[in-house]
Amino acid sequence: MAGEGNKLSESEALLMRILWEEDCDMSMRELMDEAADKYGRIWAKQTVSTLLKRMEEAGYVSMYREGRIFYYHAEVSAKTYRGTEVVDFCKTWFDGDPVAMMEAYMKKKKLTPSQKRRLKDAIS
Repeated sequence: MAGEGNKLSESEALLMRILWEEDCDMSMRELMDEAADKYGRIWAKQTVSTLLKRMEEAGYVSMYREGRIFYYHAEVSAKTYRGTEVVDFCKTWFDGDPVAMMEAYMKKKKLTPSQKRRLKDAIS
């Protein structure tokens, strides 16, 4: 998988989230504006450039140029990334036991009836 062994930093994950939410290729300026508008993150151009370069090298995004503008495209889907993150989290903190992970979650946060139905449907 692209990005295998290279976990996204919090800032890189935020940029990926923007690409996934917008569901289109975006310029660095567009990514910076969305990060500021939606998440209150004000980054220098060089910071975002460095983040995107690392993400490209790790295979999370690809980049192409149209005229003078570079656009970034998500190469890893949100579903794939989240799945990998959840499995890794479960392995690290719960010895790979998803039941223990859910038990720990439910001790901290009560599930709504709707969430309980969805969970029951998911394991059926």
